This record gives sequence, structure tokens and C-alpha cells, in this order.
Amino acid sequence: MKKSFLWVAAVAVIFVGCSADFPTEHYDSKQAVISSGVQPEDVAAWEAEVDADFADILAALGTEGETDALAKFDAKYGTDMLQAGDEFAVARAARAGSSGKSGSSNYPAMTDMPFNKDGAVYISGGTDDLVGSVIDWVSPKTLPGSYYHGAVLDLDKYDPNNENVYCLETAITKGAGYETATDWRNKVNACVLNPKYSMNKSQLDYAQNYMDTYCNMNNKNMEYGFFKNTVNIFNVVTKADTYTWYCTKVVWWVYDKYGWDIDSNSNLIDWTTSGLYTLVKDYYAVRFFYSSKKKQEAINDYIATAKTNIVLAEEILLSPYFNKAYEKIREY
Repeated sequence: MKKSFLWVAAVAVIFVGCSADFPTEHYDSKQAVISSGVQPEDVAAWEAEVDADFADILAALGTEGETDALAKFDAKYGTDMLQAGDEFAVARAARAGSSGKSGSSNYPAMTDMPFNKDGAVYISGGTDDLVGSVIDWVSPKTLPGSYYHGAVLDLDKYDPNNENVYCLETAITKGAGYETATDWRNKVNACVLNPKYSMNKSQLDYAQNYMDTYCNMNNKNMEYGFFKNTVNIFNVVTKADTYTWYCTKVVWWVYDKYGWDIDSNSNLIDWTTSGLYTLVKDYYAVRFFYSSKKKQEAINDYIATAKTNIVLAEEILLSPYFNKAYEKIREY
């Protein structure tokens, strides 16, 4: 393979017209090859090497070897993945020691938050309120409130005299689970969405009872996350999957069972604000450095797949099935 890279670098010298730009000791540098913009002689070998190096990153995300893996890739290919990894690490550290539910904040409780509508959807955001090391980092933050977490209220379970009882279906560390009204009053930012149309109670009860099977705190035959195998970003969990859960997917399932598809897939959401986009962009920029068209097509295809499979809190907020009944944003 070394000979092929030497050949590429030599061709690059001819193209730029100045051999001084490619000192002999750098002919074998991956960054020099990328800078040349010239297609490798052996494209398959180049892509296989990049894939193997990126697989090391995927395996290291969330472990002690994460920083080293990202830094190694950056040094080899001239990317900025370590920056995205640092953001990932901050999110994980902020969550450390939590009970597995969405964390509370230092802000006063939102005593005016309503719990009076069966099937109401609750979404939250804010940097102090991290429900998971992956979900906060992955979710785009396009709208005021930086919303990424969600739950749906089962009013039959709500007790105004004891707001510490489980009444909101969502996802926690084990997968699908519950939160309390107290949990939600202590979010940083929060929004309550009421169904825009009249609800059939028996149909809604059926949908909520269906999710109870998974949310049951004793049911642990599942996992939490956007991706299969924890953080394999090329294995985005589908909506139909019933083993891997995240909060807004639970909300989507309740309403899917009811008969509404509440995933708006709105074009108003800017996926480039996601940490996920940063890794994907850098990966494809290296893999297809010689073709801006291939690079952009690959990025677009990945985001389209993620957009189809992942249900974002912001996508639910923009769904035509809901009206905003309450909102309090205390941190931008």
C-alpha cells in the first residue's frame, strides 16, 4: 500500500507544480494524500483502512480509550473528531452517578406545569438535565429549549397528592421505563404538548397499557440507546425494534399504537447541530476525500436514514398532532 500512496503523492506534486510542497519524508503521510485530492490507486484498500480505523473509534466511544482513539484518527487523517469526543465525554460525565432517570436541575421546581391531560407529551432540555451519554450528544439542538428528552402522561396513574408515583412513560437506563411528575417539575427547560384532536380513551388506554409491558420496572430484557451495540452509529435502531429504547421512541410507540404517526421529520431541524453529524461528516470526508460528490451523497444518505429511524423531541414538538400547552425555557 505504501507504494500506492507514494504514487498518489507524486501525482499530487505534478498537479500543484511544486515539489517543495511534498517533502520526501511526508510522501507516506495520509494527510498529504488527502491534501492532494487525487483518487488513490487502490480505492478499496484506502477505504478498508479508513473503515478499520473508524471501527476502532466506534468500539472506544464511551470507554477509557475513547480519547486516544479519536486523537489517533485525527493525527493520521487531519480530522477534528476529538472535539466531538470531548463533548460526548462531558455529557457522559454530567450524567455520572445519576439514578438512570433524567437528571434534575438547580432551578426552582416548575409548580405551574400542568398534569391534567391524558396522553399529553412532555419534552425537556438544557445542559444540566442529561438523560443519557448518547441521546443528548446525538440530538440536534435547533429550537429554543434545546429539547431532546420526552415522555407521555398516563393520567390514570397520576396522583396529585403524591407526585412521586410513576405516571409518565419514557426511557431510562434499562430501556423503556417511567418518570414522575416531580422529575418533570425539576427540569431545566420543559414543554407540554396536548393532543390537538379529541382522544378516544379506550384506544389511548390500550396504547398506554401496551407500553406498560416494556416500561414495567421489573422488565429488564432490553437496552437503552439510539443505536444497537450501544454507540455503533452505523446501526441506528429502527422504530419497529422492541429491544432498544430511548425516551422519544417510547412516546412515538404510544401514539403509533393509538394510530398517529407523530414523527414529523421536519425540515426545520438542523441536523448539522448534532454531535453525530460531526463524526459522520469527518468520516466520509476522509473516506471519499477525492470526490466531494461521493462524500456529500454519503452524508446525505446517512442523515436521511437517521432522520427516518430516529424520533427526535424537536420532531414531536413540530408534529401537526399537538398544540403547545405550556413552556418554560430557563437556559438557552
